[in-house]
Amino acid sequence: MLNKISDNKVLLILVLLSIPSFFVLLKKGFYEPHDLHHIADIYEMFRGFESGQLPPRLGPDFSYGYGYPLFNFYYVFPFYLGALLFFLFGSLTISFKLIMILGILVSVVGMYLLLREYVGKFPALVGSILYLYTPYRAVQIYVRGALGEVLVVALLPFLALGFLKVIRKPKTKNIAFAVIITTIVILSHNYLSFISIFIVLLLIAPRLIKSKNVKQSLFSILIVLFFSMCISSFWWAPALIEKNLVGLVTPFPLVDHFPFIKQLILPSWGYGSSVWGPGDEISFQIGLVNLFVALSLFVYVLFFRNKSRKIKPEIFIALTLLVVLFSFMNIRTLPLWRLIPFYNLIQFPWRLLMFMTFATSIIAAFLIESVGKKYQGILGGFIIIASIALTIGYFKPSKIVETHDNHYLNRFFIDRTISGKSDEISKEYGNYSEDYLLLPKWVEQRPDFKPEQKIEISEGSIFNLTEITAIHWEADVETTSDATVTFHSYYFPGWIAEIDGEKREINIGKPYGQMQIRVSPGIHKVEFYWDETPLRKTFDILSLGALGIIVTFLLIDKRIFSK
Repeated sequence: MLNKISDNKVLLILVLLSIPSFFVLLKKGFYEPHDLHHIADIYEMFRGFESGQLPPRLGPDFSYGYGYPLFNFYYVFPFYLGALLFFLFGSLTISFKLIMILGILVSVVGMYLLLREYVGKFPALVGSILYLYTPYRAVQIYVRGALGEVLVVALLPFLALGFLKVIRKPKTKNIAFAVIITTIVILSHNYLSFISIFIVLLLIAPRLIKSKNVKQSLFSILIVLFFSMCISSFWWAPALIEKNLVGLVTPFPLVDHFPFIKQLILPSWGYGSSVWGPGDEISFQIGLVNLFVALSLFVYVLFFRNKSRKIKPEIFIALTLLVVLFSFMNIRTLPLWRLIPFYNLIQFPWRLLMFMTFATSIIAAFLIESVGKKYQGILGGFIIIASIALTIGYFKPSKIVETHDNHYLNRFFIDRTISGKSDEISKEYGNYSEDYLLLPKWVEQRPDFKPEQKIEISEGSIFNLTEITAIHWEADVETTSDATVTFHSYYFPGWIAEIDGEKREINIGKPYGQMQIRVSPGIHKVEFYWDETPLRKTFDILSLGALGIIVTFLLIDKRIFSK
């Protein structure tokens, strides 16, 4: 059907068919999804770069200006991208919407290129359309606004494609491509990234086993995983090692968010929250078309296929994956979930719907490829039309609001505007809980006020108080007796205090975990600044070194094994 059309033209068709899914994002105004706080995260990542942090770890404006090392624990790539877009376009809301649009376009292009490794152009087109026009994709974009998930879904096909290229041709350039994609996926979400890698490795396992040299192919994949972990170690290693420095109590325990079977099967829609019990106001439906293609392929394999033709192992893997994912979204599997370290931080079992979308899209392509040319057009056309018709109404927000970036900065911070620090104190910020910030364990309570000065002294006076950057403050103090200098930021390893150029021990104050140092009588210069700890510097160097090797791989483009 599409044999006479080039792959590039098919991709153009895909892009055009994708426009209705994000057309509303091209309009003026903004929408307010669940994870609206990602606007604050983009802004704080930009502030991190602006303050000279490489890599940024500390958001200086969280918690009434006490700051928080969010990016020491939270995934970072969506906010790297957002900070770059904010730098280029000067708008947080535009940056947010552009990430969503990029996620949509990258996902359909990547899925088509991946499916072309297995099937013809038309089946690949069908699978790619279903990969986008599925209910949970609309939930991710317009209900939840989950930047990390959107990017992981977008990159899943490229992740598989990268491994397939390495298996087919273990050249340094292919390895470098696979490493870059895998690294970005790891940096795009704390745990969904590693589930993604596991699922992709299952999918490409048949190609690995059938490769001319299994040992070489396996070694090449291990090289990809090794360098990906090394490059991303600047983030995941400190996060893992220092996890005990913050509380691990999530406001969304996993046990409260298992969907009911009927919620997975029956169509529903809503812009509300996930709650305990059946009263959720958000959709968990797998999708009628997704269920149709899965059931159709299962029936075809059992009753209608040519018995002389072997079932492709990828079909078996995709169908098995669906069953496993469906099972793990049922509360009866809670004992298995509890075997996973930090399982509560996963929060929502229904997030596995993103992988069901991936699996059913692959199934759709194999279904069209299997039925033969006589029925491909009818069945494929039905899937395309039905998937778009049944979900296009979901690809829109609950409402569009006409507002400015400063409106959101006023909601998420005590005194920030696009142009810098505001002299006015935000009244709206007092109602914002910042409950996704797991506080350092020595912080007894989150501040509920803005200190009069960033640096204060118990006895004496302060002058020449200067904010050199958002993470570097200094002042001159004068006192006639021993005194305590307080720096109103949460203490966290990485903060350094100096008196007259000499480092001093930092004491942790109560109840906000603020930093305090003792000064002797006289006039002194006090300084507080953030720097990489020896532990973090070690992994920064490891990341840079591994990245340098991969850049070299891109340049030399040689086989890593002799023929």
